[in-house]
Amino acid sequence: MVKLIVFDKDGTLMELGSVIVKLADDLINEFSSRSNVHVPKSEIKDAFGMVDDKLDMVMKSNTAKSIVNRLRVLPNGDKMADWTLGEMEHLSTDNEVDDIEIITGVPETLKQLKERGYKLAIVSADDTLSMDLFVDKYELRDYFDLIVTSDNSVHQKPQKGLMDEILEKLEVTREETLMVGDTEMDIMLGRNSSVYKTVGVLSGSGDRQDLRDADIVLDSVADLIDNEILE
Repeated sequence: MVKLIVFDKDGTLMELGSVIVKLADDLINEFSSRSNVHVPKSEIKDAFGMVDDKLDMVMKSNTAKSIVNRLRVLPNGDKMADWTLGEMEHLSTDNEVDDIEIITGVPETLKQLKERGYKLAIVSADDTLSMDLFVDKYELRDYFDLIVTSDNSVHQKPQKGLMDEILEKLEVTREETLMVGDTEMDIMLGRNSSVYKTVGVLSGSGDRQDLRDADIVLDSVADLIDNEILE
């Protein structure tokens, strides 16, 4: 019987955002799986943020806008140009909090799981500051019995010690634990730790091939509710 559900954050509970952020997330997972050197996810994202900033400068330039405006000569071109210009404006990275978006159905799902008596935890390669921005923006903190980040644990994905730490603190066995994530690293964490089941979700950077070793692959966390894997 499942008593604890451990969630990854980025791509599982929170939208990954831009293509650059998704690329950074994939790089982090690949780097972690190939080395024992731990670099906080926030530091790598900051480096990619420099690229994002450069893209913002290009996309917001008058030259880029004039190129897009040439779409207006095409049939239905005004709508195409207006939409593209709107997307370009949305690329601003000035406010990190504004850029944080929760995946559809997550708040309602966490609420229902908590009401049903499950213990819930988050494990992320992000640092505490980045985690706080997310959980506090959407008022999720009370749903979680434990939040593990890169700067409050000596372990990292997919090390068994990371899950052992969670299980010890929450006094739950691995046979009572479900691991949920959107990447191969999340599935590896569950497998390495011999938890009851691993669940892959397609809401982040991983596809079905990446998640092939999961016990089940769902479209999103919202599909956990009333799923037989919780029984």
